Parts: sequence; structure tokens; C-alpha cells
Amino acid sequence: MDTLKFSFVKNAGEAAAAAGGFATRAPADAADCPPSGNTGGKFHTESDPNTGESFIICTNGNGKPIVYFIPQPVDGVVSYAAITDYFNCTFRFDSADSLPELFQNLFIIFGAKFAPAINRERGLHGYKNSFRLGESSALFAYGGQSGTAFLSLPGEACSLVADWNLVTQYLRDTWQASITRWDGAVDDFCGLHTVDMAVSLYQSGAFNAGGNKPSCNQNGNWIEPDGKGRTFYVGKRKNGKMLRVYEKGMQLGGLWHPWVRWEVELHNTDRIIPWEVLTESGQYFVGSYPKALSWVQTPMARIKTIKRQSQIGYEHLIECAATGYGKLINVMLEVEGSAESVIKILQRTGAPRRLQHPMVDKQSNFLEARNDKDD
Repeated sequence: MDTLKFSFVKNAGEAAAAAGGFATRAPADAADCPPSGNTGGKFHTESDPNTGESFIICTNGNGKPIVYFIPQPVDGVVSYAAITDYFNCTFRFDSADSLPELFQNLFIIFGAKFAPAINRERGLHGYKNSFRLGESSALFAYGGQSGTAFLSLPGEACSLVADWNLVTQYLRDTWQASITRWDGAVDDFCGLHTVDMAVSLYQSGAFNAGGNKPSCNQNGNWIEPDGKGRTFYVGKRKNGKMLRVYEKGMQLGGLWHPWVRWEVELHNTDRIIPWEVLTESGQYFVGSYPKALSWVQTPMARIKTIKRQSQIGYEHLIECAATGYGKLINVMLEVEGSAESVIKILQRTGAPRRLQHPMVDKQSNFLEARNDKDD
């Protein structure tokens, strides 16, 4: 694979210092791209009396009966009561000559983990060319698709972003980019707000929109829960808004673990996603279903989430190893004569995929030793 190598800063402090130094040149025809929330039409605000959700309605402005919904935040909610867990955007980009400059700026803003840009030698979502950005899991694609480019940051990549204000400043203000997908997530590690609570809220009409009840769906064993995790969905992705509530701790392998995650997923289907979702995530998360999500207030901590996820994965892998190979180790100790000899035979470099995360350079810094005691 070809690797595009550009210089980049090494930490968030340098990124902040260099923020004013990134190039602000946009494509020559960028003026044709409307800024977020401006489609040329007239705005008016509506509020759904059933859910409490507020949104701005903007008509097309060209005589066509097209309506765009712009989600609105809820006041009084902590801005960082949710985390951004998925982010996609598109912008006008018709020349490969701009790639070095673009990647250089992305490395400055996002950080060292996003470099270098590695050519994947294949397309992505209809784009002809695509790149993986360092260790981050982020992807960039361009070529075709009406002269646009696509930038995608899955959850792991989002966790590496030190300053979403810088991201907004560059992508929105320089490239006039539009957000095509945003996921906001809230973790309840104690499991006080369960999937069963989500079902009750649905049945009570807390998710209704305009008097209409959205669709719902379920995954997992709901008839006889088995500790392996259940998921409850409200809405459909194709309609532009969906809520997932799932027993994350169990799905990571922690039998009957209490950790529950609530995720709101927004798409730009008949909807303009405002850039403020990145900096006021909690307010927009609650604003998507105010009556159902009014309990969300506590600020989120991404590091805490990663540590919990790593610990559950670590303990699950230990249980799997003990079940699958515990008896073999007993025999190996008899044959090899010492634990050191057994470890030398079995040990391999690296870390299990489940315990890998671009933010974690040393797994032991994110894990606690098990203090199991023999009876």
C-alpha cells in the first residue's frame, strides 16, 4: 500500500497552538456549498407536544415543497452529558492536488494517531479512492460522487479527538462541510436506566412524534434473558433518527454485567444536522427525545468508558482461556517443570484485538489485576 507521509504535531497542546496555522483555502467553487442550516428558505420553529422535541423547519426556498428539520438542543443539560461516538461528513473536493494540504491539516487538528494516510487501494461507499488515517480507524474517500469527499470517524477515532471546536472550525468554516451522520452516546455503568425502562417509555408514548408512534425492534433473548445482552431499537435509520439501547457490558462478554448504553443516531435524511452536536452533544442527545431522555445530566468521560470496556474484555478473555486451556496448562506444568517454561511456550507478542484501542499504548495502564482468591 502507498503511504502518504506528511509532518504532523505530536500532542493536543501542539495542535491547539497550531490551530491558527492550518490552511484556510477552500475549493474554488466552495461558495456554491450552503453553510450548515442555510438552505435559502425561511425558518420557523416547531415543538412536538408529545415528546417535547423542538426543531426548526426550513423550506427549500426554490419553490419545491421540501422541508428540512434542524434538531434543537435542550437547555439546562450539561453540554458533555453525551459523547460523540460516530461522525461522518462530506464536502466539495474535486482535485487530488489538494490531498497533501488536506491531510496535513487533518493531522494537525486530529493528532498523531491519525497519521499517516494509507492508501487502501480500493473505493468506499461509491467513492473511487479511499485512505485509512493512521491507527485511528478513521477513513477518507474522494473521487466521483459529484466531486465530493467523505470523512468518517467511528467510535475509536472519535475518542481520540481532543477538541471538537477545532474540528468544527476547519471542516465547517473552511470546507463548508455537511454532517451526514452523528451518533451521541450515554453510558449508564450502574444499569439504573435499563433496556426494560426504554420499552416502558416506548409503551407510554415518550418517543411519539407528532402523535405517531415510531417503529421498534429488538435483538437478543427477551423471552428468557440469558445474560448475553439485549438491544431495543426505536425508529429506523432510513428515516434519519434512531435510538439504540443495549446491554453493552453483556455484549462485551460480561455475563449479567449492568452496563447499559443509550445511543442516538442522526442522519441527514430530510434533516440538517447542526455542527453544535459536536460541542453540545448532551443537549442535542436529550433534545432528540426530551421526555424519554430527561434523566441524562451527568457529564460523560470517554476515558472511563474505554477503561470499563477494556476491563470487561480482559476478564472475559481470562474466563475463555481458563475454560479452554486451564487443564492443558496443568499438564504443561507437569511436563515442562515450571510456570516460566509454560509461559515461554505460550506467550506471543502484541495484545488481543479486543483489548486494542488507538488511545491505549500500554494495556496494563487501563486494566486492574483480578484478585481472585481460592476458597
